[in-house]
Parts: sequence; C-alpha cells; structure tokens
Amino acid sequence: MSDDDGDYSRNKRESGDLMLPKATVFRTIKDVLPEGYRCSSETGNLIMECCMEFMRMISDETSQLCAKEGKSTIGADHVLKSLESLGFHAWRKDLDAALSSHKEISKKKPKMNKNPMLNSGLSHEELVRQQRALFAQAAASQNPRNLSQPQDKAASKGEEDGQPPLKKPKTES
Repeated sequence: MSDDDGDYSRNKRESGDLMLPKATVFRTIKDVLPEGYRCSSETGNLIMECCMEFMRMISDETSQLCAKEGKSTIGADHVLKSLESLGFHAWRKDLDAALSSHKEISKKKPKMNKNPMLNSGLSHEELVRQQRALFAQAAASQNPRNLSQPQDKAASKGEEDGQPPLKKPKTES
C-alpha cells in the first residue's frame, strides 16, 4: 500500500464519513471471545478500524480491477479476484461457500413487488380517490383554515375535484 493510500485512510477516518455500527462490532467481538474474556473499548475501536481499513483495501483493489476491465459495476467475482490478488487465497473456499449460500437464500426469498398497490384489488380510480382524501386530510390537519376557503375553479384546469390527473401505474407483465 502506498503512502497516498494511508493518507486517504486517515483522512476518511478523521472526517468520520465511514464507520461500522459500534454495537454490532462489539457484539460480534463478544460472541467470538471465549467464556470469561472481555474486550476493552480501545481494543474494540482498534478492531473496528482494522475492519474499515480491510474494506477500504478490498474496495480500492476491486475498483481498480473493474477499471482495468472497463466495467462500471462491481460483481462478486471482482471481489473474489481482488481478495486473491491481496493474498487472501486461503479464504477462497469459505467465500465461495458463503456466496453460494447467499445465492440460494436469495432464490428462496419472495420477490418484492415494486408497486404493492397492483395487487390491492382496488381500481386505479379508487386508489387515486383514497390518495386524494388522505392528502386533503393531511392538509386539513396542518392548516384547518384552508377547508373553509372555496377552491379556485381556474386553478383546477377543468378537473372536477381541483386535482391534476395522476398517471396510471405501469402494470407488470
């Protein structure tokens, strides 16, 4: 690692931009330690810094590898190649197993519907009506005086309820 890399790490560390959740790190340390052993706060912080530096090293190496290949998206294979180039050959089997396990778990998880309202059973018009009612209710709770004022018909541009028409959502095929 060059001096520039060390300066970058210190600058990032000093600015506080990147941090791991302290409670998670300390819980992990506690889970790994044998019964009866404790970890000082200073040691936990040092381990957290080591983890951050390790992630910076992998990220830097992986982004350089992607740049050489002309890729703009980092994939798992790039990370694995980067770890090998950094000398972590012994981890390859464990990492391949973890990646396979992750892929299997991901296949079993139900896909998230980008628009849960598509399966609500309500028509588009009914959803729009409910949405407008909720907007009106929220506006009324913020400024109750607006309810007593009549709507400007010129501002409604011909819409019967004074609201611009909403676009229909794209349906998934």
